[in-house]
Formats: sequence, structure tokens, C-alpha cells
Amino acid sequence: MLLTLSLLAALNAPLAADSVSGPWRVKGEVGGTPLNSRCTLVLAGTTISGSCAGEQGAPKAVTGDVKDGKITFQHGGDYQGQAITVIYSGTLESAALKGTITVKPFDVSGEFAATREPQPAHKK
Repeated sequence: MLLTLSLLAALNAPLAADSVSGPWRVKGEVGGTPLNSRCTLVLAGTTISGSCAGEQGAPKAVTGDVKDGKITFQHGGDYQGQAITVIYSGTLESAALKGTITVKPFDVSGEFAATREPQPAHKK
């Protein structure tokens, strides 16, 4: 019984800020199109902020949150002159984020996996 309660408490515990915060390399595909971007996420309480940039695009501001063990963040963009919103929904598994991507208003989706990138060394 005690073990069960401990496991339930661990599953419902909020993610530590250092577990999500930092630079991430995001790879995946959406509607058959490969995705390769870099995101820097900052978790403050349950709110995610930061930025994501594709291989040839300017960084886009990120907003999101962590709720019930799920991580959701999104950023804007442009596809052939049409404004889009790219939504990432997933979970933190070990040192990786994994989940789905949805692009609105087109309602195309795919999957992504993000791995933590090393942070640059601080200069003295």
C-alpha cells in the first residue's frame, strides 16, 4: 500500500524546472515533411516560455504549460503566406521529450522526439 501511494505521488508530482528548461534538438515529421529545429524552453512553475527556430527560420516565441504530467508548447509560423500555429504535446521520458505535433489551421499532425543539447560552457 505504501509503495502504491509513493508511486502515485511521484507520478502526480510537478516536473522539476531543470528537467524541461534548457536547449533541445527537436526532430520529427509532420504530414510527411521532416522537422528539424532547436528550442530553448524555460519552465517557471507550470508555465513554459522560450523560443524555437527551424533550420532556416527566425526564432519564434514559445508559450505552453505542464499539466498532469503532459508538456504542451506552441509557437507561430508561416507556411506559404498563411499564418500557422505549431503545437507540441508530449511527455518527458528520461532525458527526452516525445509526443505529437499538430499544425493549425491545416490539422496535419506527426510525431516528434527532442533530446537535450549540451549547454555552452560559461566563460570565466
